[in-house]
Amino acid sequence: MTDLRIVPPKPFDTDVAVVGGGLAGLTAACRLAESGQGVTLFEARSRLGGRMLTTGVPPVADRPWIDLGPAWFWPHHQHIRALVAQLALPVFEQHRDGLARYEAGAGSPPESFDPPGSADPSLRLVGGMAALTRALYAASQAAPTPVTIHLDAAVRAITVHNDHVVLNGDGVHCTAARVIVAAPPRVVARDITFVPPLSHTLQATLADTVTWMGHAMKCVATYDAPFWRDAGRSGYAVSWGGPLQEIHDACMPPHEGTPAGYALMGFVAPRTSAAARAFREQSAEARRTAVLAQLARLFGNEALTATGYAEYDWTRDSFTCGPHDDVPPAAHPEYDDALLHGARTDDPWNGRLLWAGSETSAVGGGYLEGAVASGWRAAAAIRASGSAF
Repeated sequence: MTDLRIVPPKPFDTDVAVVGGGLAGLTAACRLAESGQGVTLFEARSRLGGRMLTTGVPPVADRPWIDLGPAWFWPHHQHIRALVAQLALPVFEQHRDGLARYEAGAGSPPESFDPPGSADPSLRLVGGMAALTRALYAASQAAPTPVTIHLDAAVRAITVHNDHVVLNGDGVHCTAARVIVAAPPRVVARDITFVPPLSHTLQATLADTVTWMGHAMKCVATYDAPFWRDAGRSGYAVSWGGPLQEIHDACMPPHEGTPAGYALMGFVAPRTSAAARAFREQSAEARRTAVLAQLARLFGNEALTATGYAEYDWTRDSFTCGPHDDVPPAAHPEYDDALLHGARTDDPWNGRLLWAGSETSAVGGGYLEGAVASGWRAAAAIRASGSAF
């Protein structure tokens, strides 16, 4: 009779549970799966990508090339550049040739100016940030141990036991050796119960950590041609006449059979002004009319001939924003990973709970760079400690 090697079952469902399917959670999951770890990822939304939101623009909704979330990274962002290179994703530079426009206030005639040059161009992905989400998903499924992914699966409670953690939530019940929480800290503080409770210091840190660009609202108008470029303008504008405060060229080159797209994109002024609050409370059609009227003031009446319009108000996205995130900080926050970087021996979680997410990274915190850096950091901490706990 042939001897059988008896392999005892694991005392948990998965080696690592990842809470959050944005860039940080996906990069952590991929790194761990590549090393043979069993990974189960839970995403509260019905899609992956988190704040990376690339969409078609009505009425041509089958043309997915507009980023309503983050769109840029820069040459000095080494982590995301390495990831993009590893995934062989095509990159192009943000268009900036030509004159910019400035509007001092409502009723003030717009002026043209030559913006100062910059040695570091803003970089974008051909196909939008959805290309990165799709590539990471493909990598997660091609790993030696494919990542198990659950959508519409909001985690509401995480409990630590002697040898594992338990996750419960909306259709969620999972046991794991460790858990990586890769959701915005303020959302975590509001929505997830930890048993035993986190320390008061850590809980306060989560609640006080600003979600970068949580106050943002993006509006995009698409066109048949980049008429502003033909007029010698870059598409960049600064306006105090509203509703858009900062405007950029948002054109996308053709890719994999998808034709080139021509667009102008702008950030709505924060809710701190009465005019901005009133704009955000208007109907979608009224907002579209106001945005196109402003673009016409700045770039000419051809702006009124938009073929499509899309918008996204991140302050209304409860999976991104926590309390007070609709109010922008005075400056880019100084994110620090001192409390959120991993194991500490003075609490009962002791290495079973790790943190990821752009706002937990001292490297490129708030940006796509910080998300990748934090995901890799969390994965590296688990891999360094070995699969057995």
